[in-house]
Amino acid sequence: MKKIKIVIGAVFSVVLSCAILFVPVVFLWLIAAFDGMNLHFLVPVIGIALVSVICLIVMGFMQKKLYKKTIVALSVFILMLSFSVIAEYLYKDKFIPSITVGQQNAVYMQYMPFTHSENLSHLDGEPLLHFSKEDNLPVIDGATALFPVYCSFAEAVYPSDCKIENYVNFSTTDEAFKRLVAGDDDIIFVAQPSKEQLASANDAGVEFVLHPIGYEAFVFLVNKKNPVDSLTVQQIKDIYTGAITNWKEVGGKNKVIRPFQRNVNSGSQTAFIALMGKDAELLPPETHQVQTMMGLVDVVSDYQNHSNAIGYSFRYYVENMKRNIGVKILKLNGIEPTRENIRTQAYPVTGNFYAITVKGRESENTKKLIDWVQSRQGQELIEKVGYVSLENEG
Repeated sequence: MKKIKIVIGAVFSVVLSCAILFVPVVFLWLIAAFDGMNLHFLVPVIGIALVSVICLIVMGFMQKKLYKKTIVALSVFILMLSFSVIAEYLYKDKFIPSITVGQQNAVYMQYMPFTHSENLSHLDGEPLLHFSKEDNLPVIDGATALFPVYCSFAEAVYPSDCKIENYVNFSTTDEAFKRLVAGDDDIIFVAQPSKEQLASANDAGVEFVLHPIGYEAFVFLVNKKNPVDSLTVQQIKDIYTGAITNWKEVGGKNKVIRPFQRNVNSGSQTAFIALMGKDAELLPPETHQVQTMMGLVDVVSDYQNHSNAIGYSFRYYVENMKRNIGVKILKLNGIEPTRENIRTQAYPVTGNFYAITVKGRESENTKKLIDWVQSRQGQELIEKVGYVSLENEG
């Protein structure tokens, strides 16, 4: 009988302790969730607390003299849970460790020509340029945000029975420039080159030729919970030089601004430097640098759940390739980066993207492809993909 009572007491203790812990834990969970925090760190804390309190409560029921100590211990563990939430919040608000988010290697497969990809666009009629398998096909490459563009070109004019993987590369901006200089690529589809990339070409004794093929907007992103919807270009510059450090200075909450940057020579970092000006003294990026556009969008959306982050990218990538409900695109000077505002240049940070070749290396088919890209049909594909063509310029 005594053993049965002990077993019943133990079971009752477990049930009671779970019930006692359930309410505060769920309460903390809900508060933190609504504040946009990540509570994965709480799992081991809750586990240890739960096991410890169960043991103490069992002892309390078995030995009445420990009952008060058990209640005290329970209160201490609840306070520990509360303070752990507060501690993580304060930690994230004051310091973010350096991060590197890698490119997902399988991303390019969504855009490979002749794989029935739904991410590519097609002409209404037959292309006026069409290569055969016997032709000297240009090797093309480019930036992540332009995968859908040049892959749509390839599917339109390259032969479907060629080994397309030999002619279409997915190297991203910096690597594509290196391959172009080395002669491994014939055309790369990217934004403007950085000063380092221009210097690299000069050192190799080659010269880039930039063929404009469309327009795009450079945009700034914040967490969707951030009440700020618009910044001026000057405010952006002040944030990234340290003149503005808190969101309350631009109409937001009293939170320290976390300005993330991209890695040197990425397309978006080059565009960012062009906006800021070559003489701008930027905040050190070492602890706020992300290696890919995909990573940067994720950082602003959910890295350590920082609702006070800001980052940047290209409009098309954010709206079409990396859709993320956790971020929103800011207006600049009160103007949204819509396609119409890009077309009219009303949005203040609008620029060309290019097909880039090396001067003197262009084959006859390379020239034909670039001419076609700049023609009505190539511009039609650019519009269908979701970029802004050169059709209505001037």
